[in-house]
Amino acid sequence: MNVGVDWEGVAAALGALLVALLLGALWSPLFWIGFAGVVIALMAARWSHRTPPDLANGIVAPCDGVVVSVGRADAPSELRLSESGTTRIRIASSPSATNKVYTPIAGSVESLIFESGENTVPLAARADDDGLTRAFVTFESRGQQVGVRLASGGFGPRIDLATQAGDIVRLGRPFGTRRLGGWCDVFVPKEVGLLVWPGQTLVGGETVMGRLKSQGDTDLFDAMTQENTGDEPVLQVDGDLHAEAEDEDDDDYPSPEDMETPDDPAVIMARLREASRRHDE
Repeated sequence: MNVGVDWEGVAAALGALLVALLLGALWSPLFWIGFAGVVIALMAARWSHRTPPDLANGIVAPCDGVVVSVGRADAPSELRLSESGTTRIRIASSPSATNKVYTPIAGSVESLIFESGENTVPLAARADDDGLTRAFVTFESRGQQVGVRLASGGFGPRIDLATQAGDIVRLGRPFGTRRLGGWCDVFVPKEVGLLVWPGQTLVGGETVMGRLKSQGDTDLFDAMTQENTGDEPVLQVDGDLHAEAEDEDDDDYPSPEDMETPDDPAVIMARLREASRRHDE
């Protein structure tokens, strides 16, 4: 996992360092106030190179953080999801978390809405606070939708998106930047099998949170649940074949009803030899 810093973050850190030196020249304790700006600028600019899993129909974490809750919730109207009942995965990210956000599924960007925040709200203490900078992004893959709602403080450029509606995206690839942490709500179809739980630590772009329902799963389910309404075929034997089978069972030996048992042993032996001769022919 390679760690880097955005160039704009480096520039901001150098500017803050210059201010810190000037403040320190006036009064030495002021230097540390300016130096705090250097630390904040570097924290906001940190990013990491991630290796997405090779998983068909997979859903990965869009950002670094900790799962706060998993449960049923209605998606916000800004996401424009076609399905009303969804499962929401709420993720909290600390200010020291890396700043990249990653595509949760492979597919396309269906819609994107950005809302600017207020400068009077520097931190996102709660996900539903007013004045936060928010972004609503909906991804689509084979008729299934996954919505992502990002939230961060309103002070400064906190969320930048590097994609737009209609773009084709790959699983686990960066699609934007969210600086100094915040909140991320992921809305998935309710039938999706989830692999996360509250308290779990997620690595953006790598941790698998679940898997979309594929067409193969649907075909297998239908095959297993399909009712057999037809009767089993009945084998019918043709009458002529049945007669031929009976004829093949006949032999040259007389039935017990057609013959009389003689008392003379010589007569019995003669008849047996005659029957054996006919059978050999």
